[in-house]
Amino acid sequence: MKRILALTCMLLLLAAGAAVAEDARLTVVLATDMHYLSPSLTDYGERFMNTVYAADGKTIHYSPQICRAFVRDMLRLRPDAVILSGDLTLNGAPVSHQEFAAMLKELADASIPVLTMPGNHDVGGQAYSFGPNGVIGFPAATNSGFLEIYEPFGFAGALSREVNSLSYVSKLSEDVWAVMLDVNANGKPGLVRAETLAWLEEQLQAAQAAGVTVIGVSHQNLLPHNKYFTQGVMISQPQKLQALYRQYGVRLNLSGHTHMQHITALEDTVEIVTSSMVLSPCYYGVITLDGGQLKTYEAVPVDVEGWARETGETNPDLLDFRRYDEEFYREVVRRKVTATVAGLEIPEEDKQRMIDFGVELSVRDFAGTRGGLGDAGGMAFWEKYLPNSVFTYYLKGAVTDGLWDMNRYDFTGRQ
Repeated sequence: MKRILALTCMLLLLAAGAAVAEDARLTVVLATDMHYLSPSLTDYGERFMNTVYAADGKTIHYSPQICRAFVRDMLRLRPDAVILSGDLTLNGAPVSHQEFAAMLKELADASIPVLTMPGNHDVGGQAYSFGPNGVIGFPAATNSGFLEIYEPFGFAGALSREVNSLSYVSKLSEDVWAVMLDVNANGKPGLVRAETLAWLEEQLQAAQAAGVTVIGVSHQNLLPHNKYFTQGVMISQPQKLQALYRQYGVRLNLSGHTHMQHITALEDTVEIVTSSMVLSPCYYGVITLDGGQLKTYEAVPVDVEGWARETGETNPDLLDFRRYDEEFYREVVRRKVTATVAGLEIPEEDKQRMIDFGVELSVRDFAGTRGGLGDAGGMAFWEKYLPNSVFTYYLKGAVTDGLWDMNRYDFTGRQ
């Protein structure tokens, strides 16, 4: 009886959601893992930059500029909705959230709906500042603090909100809904609670009854994108969620978290992971629909150079950002790969081929441009000399997945 009442209420709320697109054609932008860090939390000194170089290649030191450039891109593109699937900040610092939300208000003021959700870096735990006195820790945003800041961005106009998490359903158009499935502010990070699954099924039943298309959105991945790396990357115990999406015809899930650009599928459900917006090439994804039917996906780099010229920036890194960003990422990866093989007593020529192959595949894998990768034979050296290395397993997973580009997808056929 409760489910029947919930379904009836959901149908009655169809006209009460956030502002929706009236045209049958729909353009939706997905961006993820912005990892915004307030400039007030760093002196950009040696200690901070050493931390940045020791990380995974995110251009954190330019995250404010990348985010401002993204807002400029959205004001020009004017999509029907902008969806941000978590890790909005580097470490959940309240001031970072506040500054990032102020940027999003520019989009809302331009009548561009913005939908947000927390990632694993946005709530709970410790935030940090970097300065002359060292690294100082302080509490990150709480769940309620996150909601207070981002209430105008998806939550306030939701068709339905789930009480055990920050999950909600948003009406993107008369025939398209987005399910923002939170697994990070629910008391059990990474896991979809049973109560949330029950709520989700009610929403999918309502969508089915209304004849609308549902797009799933999560921070962690619904499907495996490298068969050797699933722990901590995927939603925990995803089988029930996968089954629900199959049962109710959810054809697309959008996620992030891994920072790499990747597309995979399980039966009729496609998952597109858009790479981190602050990791080369700094993509956001553009999804098009027509009459409620999914059409295309394309990864587009943020136009940092255009923003820099327009705002009178003189920093050469920003004025030639595509070059700078890729070189920065290559350098970060090269340092890690070189350290991995440094102790091997093998011919220098073999060691160099391992380094070159590891760097090139990593750069291409995270950019989604693996097509045409040369010297695939370099994989054999990793399997020969470091068969049990974590990095070898990562490379093996990437190679066996297929060397094809993952920047575009055609839902009407095959990319």
